[in-house]
Amino acid sequence: MSALSWLRLFLHTPVLWGIIQVLSLYTYIRYTPQVRSYVNRWAFQVSSSFHAFFHWLRRPWIALARVEELEVANAELMEALANLPKVQGPVSYPVGAWGDVSFMKNYKLHPVEVIYQTLHIRENFAILNQGGRAGIYPGLGVLSPKGAVGIIAETTATHSVMYALFHKDVHLSASLPRQQVMGLTSWKEPVLNRLLLEYVPLYVSVSVGDEVWTAPNSILFPAGIRIGQVKKVNTDFTRGFHAIEVATYTDWHALGPLYVLVPLSSAPSP
Repeated sequence: MSALSWLRLFLHTPVLWGIIQVLSLYTYIRYTPQVRSYVNRWAFQVSSSFHAFFHWLRRPWIALARVEELEVANAELMEALANLPKVQGPVSYPVGAWGDVSFMKNYKLHPVEVIYQTLHIRENFAILNQGGRAGIYPGLGVLSPKGAVGIIAETTATHSVMYALFHKDVHLSASLPRQQVMGLTSWKEPVLNRLLLEYVPLYVSVSVGDEVWTAPNSILFPAGIRIGQVKKVNTDFTRGFHAIEVATYTDWHALGPLYVLVPLSSAPSP
């Protein structure tokens, strides 16, 4: 069709009326916050249901992978127990995600599963299979058996959106427990399983392999949740701080089971 034919078609009354209606609906949704919020939540619910269906189809393979992980963990535990009588003095048991387990008296762990997650973008997130009906609400921390993973950003009755640590807007107050100093994590480089720990003063001696935990002043996690290990220490003399590369304990490519940290003595604000 020629350009003139297309123009005549668009100027045809029913077609023109339809175009005007579509533009009006788009403008109404875009500039009406309440309606836009309702449409976004509806779209999120539809998307969550779609991903939940495919997650259900993959459950047998997920279960087999979990069995293999449990077999390996059980073998390691049996070996540790077998060697236990040979150990002299106090025994330090590995506690997975927790560098300090004292916080557990104030929290409960709510198990969740990932039904969808993004990879290699600046705003990585995951959709979880539990939501408001399970007592989950925005602002709660999420961890794996290895360490901190992300935070709950949005919820519906049945699903939640978790922003990963590898999200440009997620920052954690973190500490170096050996040095007893604090800093702030960020994700500036588009490399998964790597974070940047900033604002650690130059006078603090930091070594490769030092652990990084959540800090006592963190509002997203209790203190003592493991984040990762120091991979590289860069010195920024112009700012007066270290820029520390941290390799996270949690592998975003193989999350496994996750748990939402729900405080026992607080509830979401209405």
